[in-house]
Amino acid sequence: MHNRFIVAAWSALVLALPASARAQNTASGSSAPIISTSARGEVKVSPDRASITLSVQSRAASATDAASENARKQTAVIAALRALAIPDSQIATQNYTMTPETRYEKDGQAPHVVSYLVTNSLSVELTDISKVGKVIDATLNAGANVVSSIDFFASRASQLYLQALSAAVANARAEAEAMARAGGGRLGPLIEVTNNDGGWSPPAPRGIRTMSMAAAAETPIMAGPESITASVTGRWVFVPDP
Repeated sequence: MHNRFIVAAWSALVLALPASARAQNTASGSSAPIISTSARGEVKVSPDRASITLSVQSRAASATDAASENARKQTAVIAALRALAIPDSQIATQNYTMTPETRYEKDGQAPHVVSYLVTNSLSVELTDISKVGKVIDATLNAGANVVSSIDFFASRASQLYLQALSAAVANARAEAEAMARAGGGRLGPLIEVTNNDGGWSPPAPRGIRTMSMAAAAETPIMAGPESITASVTGRWVFVPDP
């Protein structure tokens, strides 16, 4: 899949004075007008990775029977994933629980166990997002009965963040230059530029949450574009025209 990106920006101007500049003490003790701007850069990219969390839930009157049935179905689910050429390194057990289910027959009496619920959850990482629908269909047909999340993300997100950061700085400077011209001067040296995001961090997965009890003939899944953004604040010296 070819990644594509579009750079866009929204900026909020933060003026040190209503007249777009103010006097501020410098390190030497002299005062100089300052122009401050904040701006944002954005890169849009098509996700090329997916993570699916699915489970097998089994209920039986005894703990042994519930665990045995669950193990049989989950083994079939893993076999179905391997048949789709998904390596074991991309399949991991995320959670395993066995919960006794109790019932109160009469008020005042202690509850008694009527059944056991076993849940075995798998996380499946996909490097080919065209397989998402096939994975859902194959695992549900093999015995999975819960699909709790499908998350999409871009493998090049950290590199693309640097592009968004560069765009944010360029936008901040462009806004500052426009302010300087409008204020009757020009933009002087850069004093500082601050990353308002505090550095790169992976965006929250953009996912789908669902519960499925039966597979459709073919499950359509559309990933859609992902936005990667950066925000900066810059401060420049304002140089008035003579």
